[in-house]
Amino acid sequence: MKLKKSAEDKMIFLYRYVSLSLTSLVFLFEQSRLIVWQKLLLIVFLFLSVTVFTWIYRKYRLHDMVLKCSIALETAGIILLLFPTGGMDSPFKWYVITPMLVACAHLSMRYSWTLLLSYIGLVLTFCYIFFTPGQYFLWDLVLQNINLFLVLIVTTMAMQVIGVMKDELKVAKEQANETMDHIKSIYHIMETTSHNEALNLGQVISDYTVKLTKQSRAFFWLDSQEEDAPESSQTGWTVEEEEQLFEVLGNYREEFREEREPFFKHLPEWGDFLMITVPMTTRFVATIGLQLGPDQSLTGRRWLVQQLIFLAELSAVFLERYELERVENQLIVRNEQNRIANEMHDNVSQSLFGIVYATHSLRQTWCHQPKEQVEEQIELIQQSANQAVRELKGAIHSLSSKKSGGSTWLGTVKSHLHTLSKLNHVQIDFDIHGDHYSLPYLYQKALFRIISEAAGNAIRHGLAKRIDVKLKLTPQVIRLSIHDDGVGFETARMVAGGEVVSAGGGLGMMNMEYLAQSMGGEFDISSRIGEGTQIRLSIPVNAYE
Repeated sequence: MKLKKSAEDKMIFLYRYVSLSLTSLVFLFEQSRLIVWQKLLLIVFLFLSVTVFTWIYRKYRLHDMVLKCSIALETAGIILLLFPTGGMDSPFKWYVITPMLVACAHLSMRYSWTLLLSYIGLVLTFCYIFFTPGQYFLWDLVLQNINLFLVLIVTTMAMQVIGVMKDELKVAKEQANETMDHIKSIYHIMETTSHNEALNLGQVISDYTVKLTKQSRAFFWLDSQEEDAPESSQTGWTVEEEEQLFEVLGNYREEFREEREPFFKHLPEWGDFLMITVPMTTRFVATIGLQLGPDQSLTGRRWLVQQLIFLAELSAVFLERYELERVENQLIVRNEQNRIANEMHDNVSQSLFGIVYATHSLRQTWCHQPKEQVEEQIELIQQSANQAVRELKGAIHSLSSKKSGGSTWLGTVKSHLHTLSKLNHVQIDFDIHGDHYSLPYLYQKALFRIISEAAGNAIRHGLAKRIDVKLKLTPQVIRLSIHDDGVGFETARMVAGGEVVSAGGGLGMMNMEYLAQSMGGEFDISSRIGEGTQIRLSIPVNAYE
């Protein structure tokens, strides 16, 4: 596999050739015992050897042992190069910076300093023995070349600092990328969550608190006794522990309401927690909490605080939206009730009142009226009754897409799949059994999103050419099966919550699983490389009732 060169590697490799070129020019024009053609031959050999070592560094930069041996070999070559080029007076003594840069960039701090000290010690020893025998003391030789040694030491220290900063930036970038993936996922889940599915909001937040912070336990506690409020949820404790934990949290209700910033709280027998209240203007008061480990560092806690602040703000947005949708739905229902009531009063009610009044009058006078007149009044009553029936049927037809022949849920699903099929040149077969007209709206909305998400994933990520969608509707349970012939993946590479580790896996499976769970259903996925993917969904019809 060909590795992509980083900007740092390109800079180091460029410096190798620039440094060698400048050093070679100095060596070429300085006075020495070597003649010009010997110098040129030596320079050509150096460029060839540098090219070979550069290729090794690029190809094996992820193999520490190969790098260590190669860098040590190049450093030894530089030491040997000092013998024919003037010893401590050789310009090539500065070239040792280049392998030092590679060592600092890709290897450990211990190896870099060992390499530097070994180079200094060997150079001093060889030059003292072979170039200045009896002329200087060893300490005098050190003082004469102190500038070289200081430059090497400062360069190594600077590269070590840069390396540490690079590693920290790399970790921060990975954390940021991972956080963004989770943020996109949770936002997508919340954005497509209906009013009733929002009751599962607490579980989504507690699950993602664990994922974002990489801790083992978290909770979302909502101080509300309303039946239509989202439920308090937790991740990491048992069901029995959950009840006890929420009971303990209830004792601190007033204290939590006074907090406006993230705070640390010790709960006896439960441990230390980092908590934050959700800033809201609605009737809900919520708290997000995270259990801290005993070895949590200060830097790590700062990162956790930032994550909790974001989660609290995001949760507030969704809870506010949930409250607004709740009120909006109530207003829509009441408005529709008033419209139907007015329509029934203005038309059907008036007709029925006329029929009742006419029959009452006829009952009092029929025996005193001629037969023809009685029959005429009965015919008028019959016409009024027929008119009332027609008006009632008209009202029913205007409310029912089945009766009016308007757009239905099934037609919407078929139209969407047909569009996907034509745009992506994919064969999609949709088979449905059962009465879809009796399917409640909440189920229609959730099933449409699951079918749409699964088909989109199969096309985008699975590269499928055929998708089979089978839906079976019964009064007790809904069963959905979606199978594609795409590339598939190893289900062992999935983490908790249905998220695929690979970048191409997307976040759709997690969303589908949460949708199924919000309706009290079961979600199962099976896949193998080269054999496609199959999704099975089973939902009890009375989950919302």
